[in-house]
Amino acid sequence: MTKTFCRICEAACGLTYEDGKLRPDREHPVSRGFVCAKGTRFLEVAEHPTRLRTPMVRRDGLARRASWDEAIETAASLLRPILDRHGPHAVGLYLGNPLAFASIGQVAAVFLARALGTRNVFTAGSQDCNNKFAAAQLMHGSPVIQPVPDFEHAELAVLFGTNPAVSQASFVHLEGGATLFDRMRARGARMIWVDVRETESAKRWGELVRVRAGTDVWLLLALLGLLAPPASTDPRVEGLDTLLSLAREITPARAADLTGLSEAAIRDLAAAIERSPRTALHMSVGVNQGPFGTLAYVALQALAFVTGNYDARGGSLFSPLGVKGARLARRAGFFTRQDRSRVGDFPTVFDSLPGGILADEILTEGRERVRAMIVIAGDPLQSIPGAARLEEAFGSLDALVCLDLFESRTGRLADVLLPATSWLERADFALPGLPLQMVDLMQTTPATIPRVGEARADHEAIAQLSLALDRPLFGSRLASRTLARPGLADRAIPALTELAWRALDRVPARRGYGVQVGTPQPDTYLGRGPMTPGHKVRFWDPALDAERERLARHAAAQSGFVLLGRRRRIGHNSWLHGGTREGTPEGEAWMARVDMQRLGVEDGDAVTLQTTQGSLSIPARAKDGVAEGTVVVPHGEREVNVNAILPAGAAHVEPLSGMCVMTGVPVDVQPRARREASTAAP
Repeated sequence: MTKTFCRICEAACGLTYEDGKLRPDREHPVSRGFVCAKGTRFLEVAEHPTRLRTPMVRRDGLARRASWDEAIETAASLLRPILDRHGPHAVGLYLGNPLAFASIGQVAAVFLARALGTRNVFTAGSQDCNNKFAAAQLMHGSPVIQPVPDFEHAELAVLFGTNPAVSQASFVHLEGGATLFDRMRARGARMIWVDVRETESAKRWGELVRVRAGTDVWLLLALLGLLAPPASTDPRVEGLDTLLSLAREITPARAADLTGLSEAAIRDLAAAIERSPRTALHMSVGVNQGPFGTLAYVALQALAFVTGNYDARGGSLFSPLGVKGARLARRAGFFTRQDRSRVGDFPTVFDSLPGGILADEILTEGRERVRAMIVIAGDPLQSIPGAARLEEAFGSLDALVCLDLFESRTGRLADVLLPATSWLERADFALPGLPLQMVDLMQTTPATIPRVGEARADHEAIAQLSLALDRPLFGSRLASRTLARPGLADRAIPALTELAWRALDRVPARRGYGVQVGTPQPDTYLGRGPMTPGHKVRFWDPALDAERERLARHAAAQSGFVLLGRRRRIGHNSWLHGGTREGTPEGEAWMARVDMQRLGVEDGDAVTLQTTQGSLSIPARAKDGVAEGTVVVPHGEREVNVNAILPAGAAHVEPLSGMCVMTGVPVDVQPRARREASTAAP
């Protein structure tokens, strides 16, 4: 039996592999036997017959097998003249979600961008969470420093835009997975879920406070105005009075008009927070993808501070690993870029630019136009809004190199396709979740199954490509050659784990699981942790000044439908689709039954969704908990990709973080011809 952990999200749930099956690890010191179906079913992905098993080179539209040496040299021969003739910014990188959970791979990708000298790095973060990185940079001086909700000790949890019953939760590593909320309920803690629809989490664990899509920021500011003291005198923070002056302009009446809540509901929520001795606040993708995700995250942390729940047990804590990691990252030059995009003048966030302007960076003529792309572990044509224009842009590139598990929609246009290992085929350590966890374990794992075909780990392929381009990682050919050696990390990580356990730990329950690390503690961050002048948390920054005007321009919701996204139990973002649950169609639009009745639509009938970007035909289904006027469609489905009709471009990007606005998008809904009664829903 092999012990390992899932690397689909930061939850990093423990698994065992034996007899060709993945099972929950009941003895795992962190996840305690909890794991979702995405993890236990991942062998279906790793062993899928359509896996990319050998390098492929495409000439004149036809792809043929090639050796690794030939494929890498072909890629380099395409990229070199572009770099030489047009400069470093003519080559762009796109880094997908899986790379965030390949610890060595993500480091290699960062140094590849640095070796190339390009500012044009785009990531899945601008569809997911870059608002949190932008806010952390403004508030704490580093995107790495993030508050961790101490749910285990909270008497009240208020959660915005998250649905852990289906997807666990983002930017927090839950001990025991989503069963943590079962434990909270068992001990009498209260949970309030602020969301656009009655999610599975609200039904299972608590109360729903239903808001209109994209309006959470007004609720947060109204709560802040109600609960904050008259003035801030704490020397450990700055800018709070400026934020509070804005918050006090958002009266409960104004917030009610915008959010759809009653004034009484807003005051009741404020009273619940005020009465609670320990309140944990958390916010996730449902807010991140709205038009004010960055300001909302700043307001959330300010709300924790003014209510005494910041750097406090049962509230928001800060990991010492996040603080130390931020300092180490700064010394190494990570996350310090201050470039701005050629199109839209957007700042870099987490050393990356907005995915929403990628098509424009390729198609807009100019000296530093992107002419070639290296895409690693991502499918931008499937996951970024404005798919049609992006496909036109990628089709115009002089060179496209893709490193992935499959020939994705983006990969179909690639000149060179390189086969990557899945997370089951490589040794690793749980780096992304370290600053987001409450437990004292940095998990490590050996490779669990043999490599499929000629697949190589991301860092190996990246290092090999850097050498072929004569732009070695870390500026060192020796280091790059070492990193490029197939299987070296797979041998080193287990050996180093055992050595560290023998030297530093020797607790039998942790052997084979990882290395002991420090945990978040109360009263350790304020006044000493932030990487800002004077170590102060900045609740306002000049970069936020324009948000006041943007808020003022925002009008109350108009009549009509809006689009929302949703998580899937099997799928994850846009790189893990195709899995299904028997009797549970995924590629359909959820609507309120009353809306479907008005349209004359029954379950399984097709409707047409029309935005300014285009139209999409999709089956509709009435779903309990969906509010009137909303249409809920999963992100990045293969056959019915809602991203194809989400608007893209600079006008549809949040200015501070570069986040694509992907929730609350106005949409017209019209019925299509009724299906034959004998036709099953997909």
